[in-house]
Amino acid sequence: MKTHFIFGAAFVAVVALSGYDAQARRPDLTGGNPGIVISGSQDYDGMPEKAKHFISKHFSGVGISKCEKYFAKGKYEVELANGVDMEFNTKGELTEIDAPDNAFLAPSIVKELLHRSAYSHLEKDGLDSKVESIEFNRGKAVEVELGIPDPDTYVFDIDGNFIAIRD
Repeated sequence: MKTHFIFGAAFVAVVALSGYDAQARRPDLTGGNPGIVISGSQDYDGMPEKAKHFISKHFSGVGISKCEKYFAKGKYEVELANGVDMEFNTKGELTEIDAPDNAFLAPSIVKELLHRSAYSHLEKDGLDSKVESIEFNRGKAVEVELGIPDPDTYVFDIDGNFIAIRD
């Protein structure tokens, strides 16, 4: 019968063999640290300056509900008290922004984030005020999800050229 207990970074196994109790410890190779951390709470002040500037410029006075850093993915996730969710890379560049449920992003934010031609395309179609989210896909494409019946996602290249509409 084996019973395992985990205490911090050290692993302790207690083995019961016919009246003999032995305790084995795996060495603590982390220097007392808990090991590899996939994500963790992040102090807002520790975020890249570019990310903090974007938040303060567009959401001044809105509280921060959650701020996490995902070490393995190299991103920061921020949730504001008004329900807006944002993701930033380690350089502080916005990679995704989502409006709260049943709401849209302000056209001023959409205009600043999108290439001029992409914004003009949305504006021409009367959709600049119906944007629910914007996702920047590794410098190749920008997906704009809209609050309209399907198909509801416009895809642009990084130069603002319209590529497709999809579900």
